[in-house]
Amino acid sequence: MRTRRHPLRLSHLAFGLWLALPLCACNETPPPPTAPIQFSQVTAEAGIDFVHYNGFSGEYYYIETFGGGAAFFDYDNDGWLDLYLVNGTYIKGYPPDPLPVNKLYRNIGDGHFSDITAISNLADSQYGFGVSAADYDADGDQDLFIANYGPNTFYRNDGTAFSEIGATIGVDDPRWGSSAGFLDYDADGDLDLFVANYVHFSLTNNTVCKQGKVRSYCQPDVYEPTSDLLYRNDGTAFSNITAAAGIALKGRGLGVAFSDYDLDGDTDIYVANDGNMNFLYDNRQGYFSEVGLTAGTRYNEYGHADAGMGVDFGDYDSDGDQDLFVTNFTKETNNLYRNEGQGDFTLATSATGLAGPSLKPLGFGTRFFDYDLDADLDLFVANGHVVDQIAAADPEQTYYQSNQMFRNEDGTRFADISSELGTDFTAANVGRATAVADYDNDGDPDLLVTTVANAPRLLRNDGSNHRHWLLVELVGARHPDALGARVTVITGDRRQVRERQSGGSYLASHDPRLHFGLDTATRADIEIRWPDGMRQRLDDIAADQILRVVQPSP
Repeated sequence: MRTRRHPLRLSHLAFGLWLALPLCACNETPPPPTAPIQFSQVTAEAGIDFVHYNGFSGEYYYIETFGGGAAFFDYDNDGWLDLYLVNGTYIKGYPPDPLPVNKLYRNIGDGHFSDITAISNLADSQYGFGVSAADYDADGDQDLFIANYGPNTFYRNDGTAFSEIGATIGVDDPRWGSSAGFLDYDADGDLDLFVANYVHFSLTNNTVCKQGKVRSYCQPDVYEPTSDLLYRNDGTAFSNITAAAGIALKGRGLGVAFSDYDLDGDTDIYVANDGNMNFLYDNRQGYFSEVGLTAGTRYNEYGHADAGMGVDFGDYDSDGDQDLFVTNFTKETNNLYRNEGQGDFTLATSATGLAGPSLKPLGFGTRFFDYDLDADLDLFVANGHVVDQIAAADPEQTYYQSNQMFRNEDGTRFADISSELGTDFTAANVGRATAVADYDNDGDPDLLVTTVANAPRLLRNDGSNHRHWLLVELVGARHPDALGARVTVITGDRRQVRERQSGGSYLASHDPRLHFGLDTATRADIEIRWPDGMRQRLDDIAADQILRVVQPSP
């Protein structure tokens, strides 16, 4: 159903007054009897006919097994999130007819999407991976960056269609790009761009590898690592300032996430690397220092590097700082790093019950979000192996795997409740990117999972919106996207903190609005720390609405 949008423009409150204001009564209503929450697979029903093409040739080219990305973003500013899906292409031989291309689906607003790729000029036919949406030029609409195997592409939103300007603005790096995201690393009010790169691979250095006697995709250490990219936004173009900004290490980057993990007011960067140490880049006034070892986020509990795939930040224990989750290869546990404050993390994978359930699957996309609206962050993982013939080499493994949902149990443990969410949720797939968004504006977050050489899975959340919720859309004063803002929603003695950040998961871009489950509370107070440090407070806000907050002028 369509939900009303409520624009608010409220005056800036002095910091002392902001602290002194009373908390709202946060009226609570007893929940009605409910049916079990289910996730319904509605891809075809919603009008999405996309099928990922990986160009499988029998030569086991390494790029074939990593899947394509997905972005939810409102390209036409009508209040409904549209969907962009990234495709591969043919690698050798004759091209298929029609040629595989990326696709843009416009959200009509009734649960359905319309394919408008042709008229939008977004039919990119390169071999694509990650995608990120942001208003890079601050003109009021969302633009798209696509990380490819080959030159990356950048599509400027011109209002009615898009123009490809990657080479013109200097972001058409020819290496294998994976995940990407925008941030204002230097706090100058415009959006910079970070791109994680994977390995030095080409069709000519494709290596013959086997699982037992079966031809297979290689391990990542067969190929040389490479450096990531940081581009500074100079207004009309971007400058590559990677080395000058301290982003100098070489890795095999697959996932990237951003957060002010140490609460010092700037945006830091985490890169999940496949088979070598993960990077935590601490932003120190525009220059980055890699601090993963001292912060405790570089390795697993045995001091070894895992095969990092997807990554996300979220305050799962509701203590006000951002914790960190990384998905890994099969027979490695995924890693949950609990933020202890003061820039330190502790591995909490086993203590929270996440170790055992993650040993067998191979995780990729992941996201913290409150699927059941009970006012704490749950955790989703998309699974799928990278070797199509893995069962021949290891009978305990499968190529197709079920996704997992871990319900947050009071901020101390997670319970794998995947089997409770319906057969559509547990259906096996070769899961890759995960994008989370309330695409139907009904108050509960939905899921999209891309798959290798198959259709994506749009999983509609059915049944959780008997509880209350808020979606908070921020419009910044220095930049409309307000990346780096921090929002706290207060209901009674509960405080939920979210950051407005790009990136997170694997190859994906999510709902730009911040989602809060309120459980039984019908009203809430909101505290906002805007990217420029301004603080704002909104009191006694009604639940069950999409709340648009425009930052007041200083």
